[in-house]
Amino acid sequence: MRIHGLSIALAVMIAFSLTAPVQAESEKEKALHDMYMLMRFMDHGISIALEGANFQILGKLGKSEKLDRDAIVHGTIMVKDGKAIIKEMLEGKAMRELYREGYFDQKLMDDLHTLGNKMLEVIALSENIHENAIKQTSQK
Repeated sequence: MRIHGLSIALAVMIAFSLTAPVQAESEKEKALHDMYMLMRFMDHGISIALEGANFQILGKLGKSEKLDRDAIVHGTIMVKDGKAIIKEMLEGKAMRELYREGYFDQKLMDDLHTLGNKMLEVIALSENIHENAIKQTSQK
């Protein structure tokens, strides 16, 4: 029994020691972490969207009768969801709170928005390339 109680006490002490640095963070450090989380979500969004665009093109090539339709449908959902993630990070509650808190200068926030908008442009360009490639192969 004594060892069990000691183990619990040790576990509680370790847990408190691991959470202490988190509690000691400044508001500016927390805001920086939030900004990086926004960027990470945007990165995830572009990855999903580009992978979805690749599914779409593979399905539109029509080489797999069993899976082409599924690839197109799933790819379309992925592109839509990826764009939505990026847009949410640029315009959503977390971004509005970062602006309200005011820990970052306007240039940094502008750069973050430029990054997100460029991601959306890359997705659109990818979709256009795939569509034009399909048109060219169907004209032969």
